[in-house]
Amino acid sequence: MTEKVGEMARESADYRCERCHNTTPFGRGSLITVCPHCGFDTYDLSNPRFERQDGSLGPHEPG
Repeated sequence: MTEKVGEMARESADYRCERCHNTTPFGRGSLITVCPHCGFDTYDLSNPRFERQDGSLGPHEPG
């Protein structure tokens, strides 16, 4: 599930920037803003179970 700048967060969670892999918390219904670390405009939900140490996706992550 991808979230973009200007959309409302569908749930309260840590969202992971698709460029730099840093996480930013957003509360349900809050406005998604650009990544405060790199300025990118697209996030996915952070799921530590599927992430490697460097933040890249593991082999079983959908998408």
